[in-house]
Amino acid sequence: MRKLTIKDVAKHAGVSTATISRVLNGSGYVSEDVRRQVLASVKELNYRPNAIARSLKQEKSRSIGMILPDMSNPYFMTIARTIQQRLVAEGYRLLFMDSDENPDKEREALDALLSNRVEGLLLAGTGGNKEQLRQLIGSGIPVVLVDRCVPGVSSDLVMEDNRGPVRQAMEYLVSAGHRHIGMIHGPKTISTALERYEAAVRALQEAGLQVGEEYVYSGDFSRKSGKQAIQKLMKLPVPPTAVFSANNEMTFGLYLGLQEMGIGLDEVEVVSFGDLEFSSLFKHRLSVIMQHPESIGDSAAGILLDKLLHQKSAMENRIIIPKFVQKNKLSL
Repeated sequence: MRKLTIKDVAKHAGVSTATISRVLNGSGYVSEDVRRQVLASVKELNYRPNAIARSLKQEKSRSIGMILPDMSNPYFMTIARTIQQRLVAEGYRLLFMDSDENPDKEREALDALLSNRVEGLLLAGTGGNKEQLRQLIGSGIPVVLVDRCVPGVSSDLVMEDNRGPVRQAMEYLVSAGHRHIGMIHGPKTISTALERYEAAVRALQEAGLQVGEEYVYSGDFSRKSGKQAIQKLMKLPVPPTAVFSANNEMTFGLYLGLQEMGIGLDEVEVVSFGDLEFSSLFKHRLSVIMQHPESIGDSAAGILLDKLLHQKSAMENRIIIPKFVQKNKLSL
């Protein structure tokens, strides 16, 4: 189907294209009845793509939009701070919004940023809103995907290797003698969560271990889900002796859950994808897949600035390699 134009909306609403522009831009006088009539037509025709075209036709805003899945996570905030430093140095301002890992909130954030006429977008996505992202990219707005790819969306990308370090971590747990290994993973609609889960399962299978469903907990990358996960796992008839947690916030929740249950924090050996800010303060059995948020932020900002300042057209995919670190190794 061809894309709708402002003329299509004007015809549907029974008004002129100039009236449509005044309503959508909030400029000039339009009666309340006409305004409601126009907005009803816009909604009925699903005229969202034209908001993209409007933002491109207006003057430069020197604004960049960024949507994060969790502003409270130190990992994402470090990425954001690094990006902001690079952009501010070039005269841009960064507008943050939080999707809360929710595709609907992400869609609202995209609309809000477009209404602010952002010149570029940095997105750590939920995995939803593929069509809207494709429309954005097709309209000429530079989009850099950060930390996560979105299957079906072809765009510049900066992310980590989520498979190699996880494989190394699981091989370590097996070599340390663990045979009952729990896994706390994130939403499989998110590329990072799916890749980490698949790598962990495959590593255990190749080691000859069965992956029982009772030892796998589907979380949402939050502390709450990490807490719920460990409390469920530790109530199994044969609880795990080791747990792989797919992000730092769930690992935080894991330790909170152990503490709430009155179980010693050394009772379980833990591998976390992502470090904890307080991990250097205790000597429990914790190993970490060390991430590099500064490198991710610097690379993402560099790619976007190349698009904005130098009209670089070639698409870039950069992969940052995390390092598996046995921080506090204790024998079984």
